[in-house]
Amino acid sequence: MKKLKWIIPVMFIIGLAVYFVIKPRLDAKNLVFTYTTLEKGNIEANVSSTGTLEAINTVDVGTQISGTIEKIYVDYNDKVHAGQLLAKMDLKLLNTNLISAKADLAVSNAQLSQSKIEFERNKTLYEQKVIPERQLTNSKFTYEQARSAREAALAAVKNIQVSMGYARITSPISGTVTERSVEEGQTVAAAFSTPILFIIAEDLSKMQILADVDESDIGHISNGMKVRFKVQTYPEEQFFGSVSQIRLQPININNVVNYQVVVDVDNKEGLLLPGMTASLEFITKVAQDVLLLNNSAFRFRPTEEILKEIKPILIEKAKVLLPDSLQQNFNKAINNDETYTPANFKKKLPSNFDGFFYQNAYGKLDFKFVEIGIKSGLQSEIKRFLDGKALVEGDKAINSIKSKK
Repeated sequence: MKKLKWIIPVMFIIGLAVYFVIKPRLDAKNLVFTYTTLEKGNIEANVSSTGTLEAINTVDVGTQISGTIEKIYVDYNDKVHAGQLLAKMDLKLLNTNLISAKADLAVSNAQLSQSKIEFERNKTLYEQKVIPERQLTNSKFTYEQARSAREAALAAVKNIQVSMGYARITSPISGTVTERSVEEGQTVAAAFSTPILFIIAEDLSKMQILADVDESDIGHISNGMKVRFKVQTYPEEQFFGSVSQIRLQPININNVVNYQVVVDVDNKEGLLLPGMTASLEFITKVAQDVLLLNNSAFRFRPTEEILKEIKPILIEKAKVLLPDSLQQNFNKAINNDETYTPANFKKKLPSNFDGFFYQNAYGKLDFKFVEIGIKSGLQSEIKRFLDGKALVEGDKAINSIKSKK
């Protein structure tokens, strides 16, 4: 009886140990897989960015003279043509200055006339040896001084006349007034810089977006590339444009190097306005009617028990299917306990190679290496199976796992 008392606990402990040893295998047998399938469709790769809509050609219209705005003839959104009068400055002060300058010119003309007569008379007297040479020289100097004074007075008159011409502010181009920064009666000062009175956009039927693209993505952008974008005003509407310029000057935004990309946009319907924020997608690659697989199959994380079972298959398939350089790195990684984990076992594969789990014709778990084409956030293009087998629409790939209840 005493022996029996000891045997029962020992047998219980042994049974418990065996249970915990074989439990992972029992759990593995009770796993239920869910699948995603290969399906035909279209896919594109894109680079996202944001930018601001602007008119392609805008002109700042200002004034070169100081004064008061007497009259404004245009307002926001008005269509104008080249040479059209936009505003007029008050001319009262300029007219007064012109009268004064013309009076100074008249005095200069009179002085020039008098000094000329004096000089010519002294010249005759000097030739007759009536006056000394010094008197002739003085009269010549007075004459030349009067002539210079007359030129200065004439220039002053012309300068005021030119300024009076600037008092009429006209449009240098045909376009649309997008900004008016003055009111009638307002005084503007042009002493140090030209005040901007109006901004005119040449043609709002053609616009451009200035987009900032991260240095990690700029290599995928090229001239002529198609661009899709949206604006907040029309959240359901898609607009399209094309890249016309990649500006090479780097711009530092929050310690990240960006490059400005110019996108030309057709705005014949007039829905897009200057200053709108656009969310852009540069369409870098497109593939149509290709086999696609949901990325959940590539993100699937097997259990450690599955990894142990599949390891010999991975080694054998890598040996046959992967190029030598990839095979060595891949096998080295899966033979390392630190890297051969559910999260990292495919880490040594390059970006254009991947693989997924599936159940073969015998119902057993298997693994397939594939070459990847275009990747999007949801799907990836399957270019080929590395084992040479044909791609078949409807083929299943494991994308999740759960235990039977």
